[in-house]
Amino acid sequence: MAIEISLVILNYNGAQWLDRCLESICNQTAVSRLEVIITDNGSTDKSREICERYAPRLPALRFINNGKNLWYCEANNIGAADARSPLVFILNNDLWLEPDCVELALKAAAESPNTQLFSVRVVNYDDDSFQGYGALGIDWFGVCTGTPDHSSPRELFSGFGCAFVIRKDYFFKVGAYPPELLIYGDELDLGWRVLASGGHILSTPSARVHHRGAAVANPAGGTKHVELRTNEMKRFLSVRNGILLILKNGQHVLLLMLLPHLLMLFCEALFFLVTTRNWTFVRNSYVRGIADAFRMMPHVHEWRKKIRGFRQRGDFWMMRFLYFKPARLGELGQVFKLGAPKVESKK
Repeated sequence: MAIEISLVILNYNGAQWLDRCLESICNQTAVSRLEVIITDNGSTDKSREICERYAPRLPALRFINNGKNLWYCEANNIGAADARSPLVFILNNDLWLEPDCVELALKAAAESPNTQLFSVRVVNYDDDSFQGYGALGIDWFGVCTGTPDHSSPRELFSGFGCAFVIRKDYFFKVGAYPPELLIYGDELDLGWRVLASGGHILSTPSARVHHRGAAVANPAGGTKHVELRTNEMKRFLSVRNGILLILKNGQHVLLLMLLPHLLMLFCEALFFLVTTRNWTFVRNSYVRGIADAFRMMPHVHEWRKKIRGFRQRGDFWMMRFLYFKPARLGELGQVFKLGAPKVESKK
């Protein structure tokens, strides 16, 4: 049977997650219609040995050793480029798929030929409690608005970065992932470009994956996410990429989001300074992040030129995804549940 979908799994020292992830793929009802590509960022644990153990059960499994940590964006680009099928299923390693997940994703793609990106339903690793689908839109601060749980396909602004299906030709048509972003905010950047190019993004509620989430940034708790934790590198990249998202993709009116976005970053930096009294963290995360975003203006100009080449929808059309309720209000629930974020000064 021909390969119809390529599962691209990003891995970096993820041995503790790979067994359950790959076992769930072996148990897929559509296992004969898929291939598995492990795009590995130079792992030094037993990741490769684990993958080789599953090779007899997954004959179309390939392990790509990138030799070093290429981060999320470039490593996934490499995996997607190696795909032999028209559909690419981008997956994190800290998840497992329900048995009919791939089959239902294939069915959704066949039934919606004019849709380019499908975001599956993501639930918690150990139970069925809902995590998300991706972004329903963005608020006027340029922050993504989460999608409430639902049972019928719904139009989205972006997919969930840990698990979504995209048509391979379209992924590269809109430029794939910019390697310069490294990680964080990449799915929003991709989603904005897919929509601006005339594409469509849909949720796929029937296809489900169980996701741990923040396995690298928040390693405590095993399969459960038991704390909020951040560090200089994570905050630096989040700050920088959030600014780049607006500067690169906004056509004209939506560029005005940059002003409230910068004000929000100032308030965040002040909050961390007051609560942690750690100026080094604030400087390396927020001050450097903002400065680096504007230092990357050549990158911004290059991408604005690329986007003009395929843009079919402007800012006024995109404003249907603009929400005026601040998205960060939803994060307060996590703070009340898990406590204030713990800060690591080192990267």
